Amino acid sequence: MERHRTMFDGTRWPYHHLRPGDIKGSLLIIGIFAAVGLVMLLFPGLRTDTNFGFGPEWQCTLMPKGDPICVKLVGKEGAK
Repeated sequence: MERHRTMFDGTRWPYHHLRPGDIKGSLLIIGIFAAVGLVMLLFPGLRTDTNFGFGPEWQCTLMPKGDPICVKLVGKEGAK
């Protein structure tokens, strides 16, 4: 009975025989990382204007050190 051969049998690592699917997959992953990096470079303040999961009635301010400080906005009815 013949034993099933793997890429580790009789070959040196790293395995240098790339198939077309390996190259396409690698290029796809590189493209995804490049697109994410480009978006992060072009839109650096994309997430800085969020209110950290609170509703629209909250106003949050980033602190240089530590967590943001959030204050609930009071409407005209609540100020009385």
